Amino acid sequence: MKKYIYINGKIVNSDDAQISFKDGGFQRGNGIFETIRFRSEKLYNIKAHLDRLKLGINYLDFKINKSDDELIKLMLKVIKKNKIEYGAINLMITCDFDINNLFDSQTNIYISVRSIDEINHDMVKVIFLKEWEFPIIRFKNPIKINSYAGNIKALKLAKKQDAFDAIFLNKNNEITESTMRNIFFIKGKKVITPPLSSGILPGTTRNLIIELCNQHGYDCNEKIVKFDELNNIDESFLSSSTYGIIPCYWDSWDNKNLITQKLKKILDQYY
Repeated sequence: MKKYIYINGKIVNSDDAQISFKDGGFQRGNGIFETIRFRSEKLYNIKAHLDRLKLGINYLDFKINKSDDELIKLMLKVIKKNKIEYGAINLMITCDFDINNLFDSQTNIYISVRSIDEINHDMVKVIFLKEWEFPIIRFKNPIKINSYAGNIKALKLAKKQDAFDAIFLNKNNEITESTMRNIFFIKGKKVITPPLSSGILPGTTRNLIIELCNQHGYDCNEKIVKFDELNNIDESFLSSSTYGIIPCYWDSWDNKNLITQKLKKILDQYY
C-alpha cells in the first residue's frame, strides 16, 4: 500500500520522499514533533497538541508561517490522501542547520500518517531501567524534541526481554516515565503520576486523564513515587496519545486493574 507524506508544501509518495542534508532535525536532532490520534478525519485533543507544539517552536526560536487552522487542514489533507480511517499522524517541525549561518535558516514541516495496530493483550509487561545509563534528556519545562536515541535503545532492551515498554528511574530511585509514554499508579482510590518537576514530558493524554479523573470523582495528583514503593501499589497504567490507557504489570507484582478499567472507559468515551 502506498503511503504519502507532506514535505514543505508538497505531498509525495513515501518511496520518493527526501529531506535535505541541511535539515537540522537530521543532522543534530534539532526538531520537535507531535503524534496525534485520529478517526474518520477527526483529530483528537488537537488543541493540546498544537499548544505544546507552539511552546517548542517558541523555545527553539523556529519561524513558522502556518496558523493552527492551516496545520490542521494540511494534516486532514494527508489523512485523506492516505485513505486511513483510524491511525496516528506525526507532525514534525525542524530547522536547517548551518553552524556558520545560524540565524538565516529554513523551517521545515513534515507530516506522515500510519494505521494504529491493536495491542494484543489486556495488560502489558514493563521493566525498569536506570535512566542515567541512557542518553535521556531531562530539563525544566520539557518539549517534545526529536532526540529519542536513548529512549529507542531502552525500548529495544525492553522488547528483548519480552516487555512492552521500559520505565525509567532517576538517581533518586524515583519513577519518571516510560520510553514513549507517561505512567500512572493507583493506591486505594487515589490516582498519582510522577511530577513534571522530574523533567518528564507533559503528555497531552496525561493532562487529559488528570482532568477526567477529577471530573469523575477520582482524586488524581502529581506525587513522587519511589521504586521501593511499587509493590505496595494496587494498579498501574501507561498513557499515550496513540493508545490512551494501557494497564501494565511487572514481575513479582499483580495489577488489580479495577479502577484502571473504569478510567479507560471514561477516556475511551472521550475519543
